[in-house]
Amino acid sequence: MYCPNCGKSIKEYDNFCRYCGVNLREEEKEEIQIKSYSDNEIIKDEVCQVKKVDIPQDNGDELVLFDVKKHWMSLFWSVFFTPVFFSYFWNIFLNTHSVFSWIVVLGLLVPVIYPILRYTSDKIIITTRYVHIKLGVLNPEEIDIPLSKINILEVSQSSMGRLLNYGSVSFNSNSERFDYGYIQAPEELQYIIDDPARFVKEALEDNDFEEEDVKAEV
Repeated sequence: MYCPNCGKSIKEYDNFCRYCGVNLREEEKEEIQIKSYSDNEIIKDEVCQVKKVDIPQDNGDELVLFDVKKHWMSLFWSVFFTPVFFSYFWNIFLNTHSVFSWIVVLGLLVPVIYPILRYTSDKIIITTRYVHIKLGVLNPEEIDIPLSKINILEVSQSSMGRLLNYGSVSFNSNSERFDYGYIQAPEELQYIIDDPARFVKEALEDNDFEEEDVKAEV
């Protein structure tokens, strides 16, 4: 399970968060990440109205149901600049060692390394309770959205995205707008947003079915 205040992983029986010190027994009564509403209330704010959602109850544990994957197109600029970087490095940089050559080689290295770091660090994980989102590298934004408010996520696709089957996700949190690009199969995420209760029910049923298969094989 996760701390409702800082979003860090904690143990179910902890009374206080070992990272931020918040009283977990008090926080069980309310959700402080995005206001204090229960899963079955109708939520209204300045940006959008969230419909009433009846999320099926799980067995008490926060189970991971869906992990949004990055599309290979997110590495396009890394692949594009890699041969340019090595060409400049071997043919010019090693023969000059001037201040300008250092600036150029570092400038070429950034678009090679940064997309790879974002590819490995950015995460969207959907559990039976929350949508856990991590964006960025050096000082990443970590946002936990209650599953009942998942429809604040907006999935979009460009013409190239429809051709190669990738898209982007946009959402507002604490008056800030965030964009998460290059996700694989955006229609799968849209399916979850359209009816999260249906998705959770199907995912839990599939999980139970897989567990029964494992027991049968044993």
